[in-house]
Amino acid sequence: MSDGMERVGIDPMAGVDPQACLYAGDAGEDTEAWKARRWENLTASWASALLGQCQYHRRDAADWGLSERAALLRKFRERQELAVNTAMAWGSRCEPRILADAGHIIGVPMVRVNHMYESLVYPRMGATIDGWCLPDPMWEIEAHPEFLDGRDERDTGWLAPLRREVYRLGQEYGPGLVEVKMKRQRAIFKPKGGERDPKMLFERGPEAHHETWGIPYQHAYQVQMQLAVLGSRRAGPQWSMLVTNIGGMDLRAWVCMRDHDFCDYLGEQVAQFWEEFDGVRDDIHP
Repeated sequence: MSDGMERVGIDPMAGVDPQACLYAGDAGEDTEAWKARRWENLTASWASALLGQCQYHRRDAADWGLSERAALLRKFRERQELAVNTAMAWGSRCEPRILADAGHIIGVPMVRVNHMYESLVYPRMGATIDGWCLPDPMWEIEAHPEFLDGRDERDTGWLAPLRREVYRLGQEYGPGLVEVKMKRQRAIFKPKGGERDPKMLFERGPEAHHETWGIPYQHAYQVQMQLAVLGSRRAGPQWSMLVTNIGGMDLRAWVCMRDHDFCDYLGEQVAQFWEEFDGVRDDIHP
């Protein structure tokens, strides 16, 4: 691969902006140390809960009779993770396979990592990434749409435009991040006695998710926080790909660009959270 990509996935600081973040360890090598360190920062997996947009956290808050922010503060004060259910456990186990399949089907090199980073720009903000996408035009690989669900135009029509866009981004900006998800169904959340939230649908094509940078609503904030931690306006990853396997056989992917202003907004929200956590602000009473 060309200069700038050949060390990505091997050297933890390759591909990131060294002025923006600090490498904080490999979650795959020492899981307990990684879990402990996660509580020292507000990491990207909590971004939706921080912004009041996580359906699972909203359900926990309702069960406790607390506001969403008060429930989030309680979880951090008590070091309380989201309850790991069967779907979450299987999703973690399948992430490496989904990443490998996505690279083969889309036709773009990807590398799996479990690297954790801490921001040097936004205090006490962190992120653990699933992998890197390395679309070097000099080493373009073949796509395999025959592995897509159904293989008709609706199932495969998104692949060629996304592939072109990914290689364009690689040429212009260098490597991008990859976030991997496994979903049981296309609309993954339905409140008790209610209807499925249309914002949670995993539709094909960026036009279906134009309000959240081209990727499905529920993971948009996590992806932006990862980009906020690892990069800056001038260096580091400027784009990310979200890859998901729905129902074990329906692979889809979307790309989004780093939103610099939103990254700054996330930094402000994280700072406010820690002020509340430390008792500096008294407008929240969990």
